[in-house]
This record gives sequence, C-alpha cells and structure tokens, in this order.
Amino acid sequence: MNTELKEKRIRELKANIIDSVNKRVAEVVTVLSVREKNLLLNDFEYAMGKITLESTPEGVGIGAHYRCNTRCIFCLGGRPKFFSLQRYKDFFEPRLSSVISKVRYINFCGFGELLLMPDIEIFLDYVNEKIPDVNKVYTTNGTPLVNNEVLTLLTKSKSAVLISLHASNSQLHRLLTRINTFDQIVSHIKQLVSMRKCQGHPTVNLIFLINTLNIENLPDFVEFAVSLGVDEVICNYMTIFNLSHLKLSCFFKQEITNESFKKAEEFAKKLKFKLKLPPRFGINSQHSKTPLCSDPWKYCYIENEGSVLPCCYAGDHLGYLEGADFETIWNGANYKHLRSCLIKGPDHEWCKYCQKYRSDNVNDIRSHINFRPGFREKILRGYKL
Repeated sequence: MNTELKEKRIRELKANIIDSVNKRVAEVVTVLSVREKNLLLNDFEYAMGKITLESTPEGVGIGAHYRCNTRCIFCLGGRPKFFSLQRYKDFFEPRLSSVISKVRYINFCGFGELLLMPDIEIFLDYVNEKIPDVNKVYTTNGTPLVNNEVLTLLTKSKSAVLISLHASNSQLHRLLTRINTFDQIVSHIKQLVSMRKCQGHPTVNLIFLINTLNIENLPDFVEFAVSLGVDEVICNYMTIFNLSHLKLSCFFKQEITNESFKKAEEFAKKLKFKLKLPPRFGINSQHSKTPLCSDPWKYCYIENEGSVLPCCYAGDHLGYLEGADFETIWNGANYKHLRSCLIKGPDHEWCKYCQKYRSDNVNDIRSHINFRPGFREKILRGYKL
C-alpha cells in the first residue's frame, strides 16, 4: 500500500471512529452497559481494521428454516433442517447466549417461512421475554400476518419485519411467487403498520428482489410502499442459483435497470422515503468509493446445523459450533485470514467478485451467481467472460 493510500485510509478510520463515538453519545446512555461497551468497541475495532477482536459482532443471523407456502421463481429451494423453539433452546442459546446478549440485532432468516412454524406464537413470546432490548428481525412473505396473535406479538418488543413482496400489483406478485394472496398480504401490512403506532415497533420494511420481470415496476413499488406507510424499501439483485435463473438476471438488462433505479430514487427523494439500492451497472470503483465490508467484524450467520459463515454470500464455512465455541471460531485462523485479506490483500477467494467488496463487481456476471462451491463453475460452463 503506497503512502497516499495509507494516508487516505487513516483519514477514513479517524472519521469512522468519530462518527461511532457521536452515534453512541447521541443515544444518551448515562452508564454504558456491557452491551453498549461491546458495540462501541466493535465499531472501534472495525474502524481500525483489527484482525483479532476483543468485541463480538453487533448482529447475528440464524438459519431459521421452515417449510414454505410459495414457489418463487427465483428461489434455490431445497430441504434444510427445520428450525424450532426447542432447537433454539437446546443448541443456539447454550452456545451463543453471551454473544446474543451483546448484539444490536438478531436476524431469524432462512429458507422458507419461519412465521408458519408450529407454535410460532410461543417462540415469539419467548424471545420477546428473553431478549427484549435486542432488535429481532423476521423475514416473511407476508402470508402468516393473517394471524392476529402473531401481529400482536410483533408489536410487543423491539423488532423488525422484512416482507418479501417484490411487486406493487397482484398480477406481477402472482407471477413471481405463484400464489394468489397479494391483496390479503397488503391488508395485513396495513394492519401491522396501524397496530405499531402505539408501541413504536416493529419497523416494517419491504423487500424487492430485482429481476428482469419486476425491474420496471420498481418506481411504482416505491410509491406503493409510501402509500402503505412502511419505513423502507430494500432492493437486492436476484442471485443466480441455476441455469434457468440466468434469463431472470438484470445483468442482461442493464440499461433498463439503471433507468428504473434513477426513477425510483427520484420518487423516494421527492416523497422523503428511505430506499436502499445495490450498485448501478457501469459503475467504476475508481470514481466511486466502496466502504470496507463490515461483515467479518460486525456480523455472522449461523446455519441451523451449526456451521458459521461470515455473511449470507460466503462460499464456505469458517467453523462449526458443534465442535468449537463461538469465541474460538470468531478469532480463529479462518476469520483472521478473511479480515487480513480485506485490510491488506490479496483478494480473498470468497470476496473478490462480491459487490460489497468492490461495487464495480456488479459489472461481472460472477457477482450475480451463488458463491457456494460448485455453483459458479456449473452455471458459467460455456459462458465467455
């Protein structure tokens, strides 16, 4: 790293540290709790590019898989081991209790539909009681929100609901998800937004998975989200899991994608609404700063089977909770190597095509394909890069 890059990096680190301190001061915490100290230290260690960490991550994702009631055209599918309250009590709590008690949020996200899990009401009530101050994030397709008890429990404690809607009209929604429940889901969203006015939670965000069938609907989707009273629209490019998904990737519809992004942003700005978009096609990293990916410092995803990944895109596992405690994995050779590659180089094999590593990777088809071993080679066989 040359002198100019070093000085630039130092300036960025100082700015990050000052921002972190200001953020914590703004929370008006008179006596810092163990959790607050950990979050502050975690911000500091990320900003300084530490390789070995004293802090634990600010967020944890758990592979909360359960049977799905949709057949979305962009889904990987599969038959993962199902999550349950008993699994959470028997496996995750004993191994992660000291970590979960210090996180900002815990994300219950996996294949399928968690909120259809038997006795979901008991599970929601349990985590509300056990970790009331931790933001509990639930991803859903929206159909289980018909359950009034579920709606009530989601408003009882600090939480966020991410609703995978993907379309602003019933015809497009049915095409993408192969279910005919759009109007019911929208009605449930309105009910949840109305119920949370008294409690202040949950946060309600809509997910829009970008593909060739819905990209031109994005501006209308933003306007639709505003009319529902939700907090934010979060957009991500669809991941290619198999050959049939290639034709759905906006990698092959770049000009239209960029134009839809521009229109959606104009709507969001005009309506003062939060819209999160991935990088545009044609972006050049030399003219667009990509922040250092924070996941290896601030997040980890743990599969229901116990394998630990640094993010939702990683190509392989960093360790297994069946055979080692979390702290050993968190500061083990695999995690330290990953952090070192992000700070010093060379490019890590899992990261080098990721859009979070370099935003201009969006221009490479490999960034749109699942990073797990074997997927990319199989899909790109015969494709000229």
